[in-house]
Amino acid sequence: MTTYPATAYTKTDKAGAWAVTLGSAVWGLFWIPLRYLEEAGIPGLWAVAMVLAAAFIPALAVTVWKKELSELTTVNGWIVGLALSLSTVLYFTAILYTDVIRAIFLFYLLPLWTTLSARLLYGEPIRRAQLLVIAAALFGVWLLLGAGFSIPIPNNIGDWCAIAAGFCWGVSLSLLRSREDTPPFASTTATLFSGCVLSSLCALLLQYWPTALAITNTTSESVDLVKTIPLVVAFGAVMLFPSMLGQIWGARKIPAPTAALLTMTEILVATLSAGWLIGTDLAPVSILGGLVIIAAVCIDLYIKQRQSL
Repeated sequence: MTTYPATAYTKTDKAGAWAVTLGSAVWGLFWIPLRYLEEAGIPGLWAVAMVLAAAFIPALAVTVWKKELSELTTVNGWIVGLALSLSTVLYFTAILYTDVIRAIFLFYLLPLWTTLSARLLYGEPIRRAQLLVIAAALFGVWLLLGAGFSIPIPNNIGDWCAIAAGFCWGVSLSLLRSREDTPPFASTTATLFSGCVLSSLCALLLQYWPTALAITNTTSESVDLVKTIPLVVAFGAVMLFPSMLGQIWGARKIPAPTAALLTMTEILVATLSAGWLIGTDLAPVSILGGLVIIAAVCIDLYIKQRQSL
């Protein structure tokens, strides 16, 4: 177990915070290319696998350029890569099997997982102010998603996949923080490669699983390659690779619970982009929820800044 002095995990690296924030915000636009790929005849996890494969190519090239290729033979990079890729596959499997709102809400229990795993992995203390910030952020998510009268308790495989995805992502953030010397480029390459393999295997499994045929066996026999290939390459190489790298690099620099809160920019961007592009109405309570999330993140960053003085 790796331990750190108090100043090492209370001082927030601003560059790392921005990297996580912007990287997560890009993930909030992930639904757009996936929507187009599905319309072109490539559904669900097959589309995810293709985009991950497209992102893997520049990631490997940059890893060679940065002379981190030898790091792919070490354990650290692959541990983080497998955890992050498993989280990605579980999240999109959850989207297939449960309501999107339930999946998002259950996934964003991850601040709880990062707080607990940070405590277990390297003894980071859990303060009352931190718990209040996490509670406020989760309350903001609930408001953003409509403030229903019931809390989405897991009751199907999709719900459990969403919780598992948040757990894996939260643990990954803590692992990155406890392994600050983990090479970011090699870790990104490992994440994208293992994610491509895992999503392909899961797509095959779901395609031949009797109860999943109605959801996954919808691939068009005539895929428009002229339409899909440029989109896959553009999204994988230009958007997904930099955003994944930013999150992995940034999560090494800041406390894991803070990184988990900053990733909530994803749901803000996803909600706003959906409202703008496809006309989804944002209720006043949803706008209030977004403001609560932003306030919670700002308060957390302010607390961390005060602790580092």
